[in-house]
Amino acid sequence: MENNFGHRSIEKELFINATPERVFQALTEKAELERWFAQTAELDLRPGGAISFYWGPGVFESGQMVALAPPHRLSYTWEAMEPSPVTITFQLNAENDGTRLRLVQTGIGEGKDWDHYYHLRNNGWNVHLTHLTTWLETGICPSPGPIKRPS
Repeated sequence: MENNFGHRSIEKELFINATPERVFQALTEKAELERWFAQTAELDLRPGGAISFYWGPGVFESGQMVALAPPHRLSYTWEAMEPSPVTITFQLNAENDGTRLRLVQTGIGEGKDWDHYYHLRNNGWNVHLTHLTTWLETGICPSPGPIKRPS
């Protein structure tokens, strides 16, 4: 999807059968993130605080916290590629007995390297959000082991 700045964004929306408070916890607590998202997660939960996620050798993201409004909004940057970081925002709204989660990743540039980045992240979010939903709704999900890069 194109935004007003000529950069692409990734947008995902799904329903999770868990409260916004529980979903927010899974998005912000180290032990939770290391269960469904990344092998290692470090978060300083304050605006400007450092964050990092590690999936395996050479597969990591780092950035900083932009906004935190429990249990409805979470936003942080990833360094991604020059010249600027991308921003990931989770919006959580109560719906029926669960949560409508909306994820938007903005700032994805143009060109071959960005095309590759876009496709990897778009597919990656599909997998991660499926794992998040399974984790919150059943208490089990695949361990976020090392990611194997395609050769």
